[in-house]
Amino acid sequence: MRFTTLPFLLALVLAIGQMPTDIYQICAWGHGTEETEPWRTKLSTLPAVQQLVAIGVHVREWCAELTQVPLLASEIGALGNIKQLIQDEADHKKAIATLTREGRTLGAVEKPTAEQAARYNAVFAELTAAEDQLEATAAELVKARKFQEAERVATVVIETGVDHASEKAWGPTLHSDATAEMKDEARLAALGEFAIAVRNTMSGTGTDPRLFAAASGMGTAIPSDGGFAVPHEIAAGIERDMFASGELLSRVDARTISGDSIAYTVVDETSRASTRSGGVLGYWVDQGTAPTASQFKLARVELKLRKVGALGFMTDELVNDAAGLGGELEAMFNDELIFQVEDAITEGVGGGQPLGYLGAPCFISVAKETGQAAGTINVSNLSKMWARLPSRSKKNSVWVINTDCNPQLDLLSIPVGAGALEPRFVNYDNSGILTIKGRPVVETEFNATIGTLGDIVLADFSKYRLIRKGTGVEQASSIHVRFSQGEQTFRAFYRCDGQPMPRAAVTPFKGTTTQSPFVGLATRA
Repeated sequence: MRFTTLPFLLALVLAIGQMPTDIYQICAWGHGTEETEPWRTKLSTLPAVQQLVAIGVHVREWCAELTQVPLLASEIGALGNIKQLIQDEADHKKAIATLTREGRTLGAVEKPTAEQAARYNAVFAELTAAEDQLEATAAELVKARKFQEAERVATVVIETGVDHASEKAWGPTLHSDATAEMKDEARLAALGEFAIAVRNTMSGTGTDPRLFAAASGMGTAIPSDGGFAVPHEIAAGIERDMFASGELLSRVDARTISGDSIAYTVVDETSRASTRSGGVLGYWVDQGTAPTASQFKLARVELKLRKVGALGFMTDELVNDAAGLGGELEAMFNDELIFQVEDAITEGVGGGQPLGYLGAPCFISVAKETGQAAGTINVSNLSKMWARLPSRSKKNSVWVINTDCNPQLDLLSIPVGAGALEPRFVNYDNSGILTIKGRPVVETEFNATIGTLGDIVLADFSKYRLIRKGTGVEQASSIHVRFSQGEQTFRAFYRCDGQPMPRAAVTPFKGTTTQSPFVGLATRA
């Protein structure tokens, strides 16, 4: 038992001992009742009873004085005072800078007035006092941090190799029959509880052993910025939401890897006219006749994990609300990481990021019609784009467009003599989703504006290979980056890479027009 609890326990025992045991004592001691029958006060007039009451009062006063003594280093700065000392230090530095500027301005006056001269002397005195205060505050801060570290060592013993997070999970405990909605709410609460634990640890108001997981790399302190990595079971929810809610991420061929890179062997196919799979040729043969041997051509595609990061800030008020904080953090990182990864899937240049389909060798650009006006889309454009998509990709395909394309799609028509017909293959289904050739139209921020290459694309995203790190989204938190603004900093990193798997557009078995899973419309300027 810690020494600091003894005075309180002793006071509790004395208080219980002094509690009245019947109505007569209550009336005699005047505890909220009217003394209507004096004969009941005889007990309180006994010398022994009066002496016992006096002793109890003195002991109670002594215990009250003990509670005011700083028994812990935390009460003289290690726990509740470090943040205030840091703020005082910053305030002193700001005051010194202000006084210095004012002193220089007054000192530059050639013929100062009496008021200016008096102010100049006052500024000098205030500057000296501020510097003394800064020096004293800095010394107190050094002491407070030393006491904080000593208390952490003395009061919290972190066993190495023990995953304390597994002893008690972050967030509320759920029953085995918990619904999916309850699990989502618990995950958000767990993320918020973790953030509050980080804030308390870094400000010195308490250390949660669960922040120090086993030597697996998750949950260990990051000394470079005073942060802690978010446990995998919490951060994994962000990645799941990314692939569930992302319009493109939910459609790509995503693979999880444990290392930093992976190499795939793919068929290097550019034509299906004479052979398939880059060189395989089949035969109809008579019985007992061997087919002619053929060899297919392979290529090696290597993907290496690239890192994308997001940084966000939360106020101290929101950090105090575990459930609200978890929801805000997840939404913040989910939206930004989806944006960054899907933008790279669309127009990434490769190298330090995924290769987007717009820059892939297999991407096909369909030419505009002769005399077509700038910034327009017509039915011939759509029909020719559809014809360039391989038949095997049609069932998985979607049209991705910039929202600027909507007016053009709504006004599409097929010229017939002096009139026009509404194209039957461009319409809205019962749920209000626009479809072209029966395939859904998806609006994104990543497609170019109307009239530019990439404003409308027909794509089969199952042919886009994305690799991701098995650890999911990696997060960390720190209170130091924006301390003066009263905000806690959170960051998230996600490691992935990707590119379209086809090496090039393919010439079909019949015909000479190449086909690809990624087809766009050329610029109409």
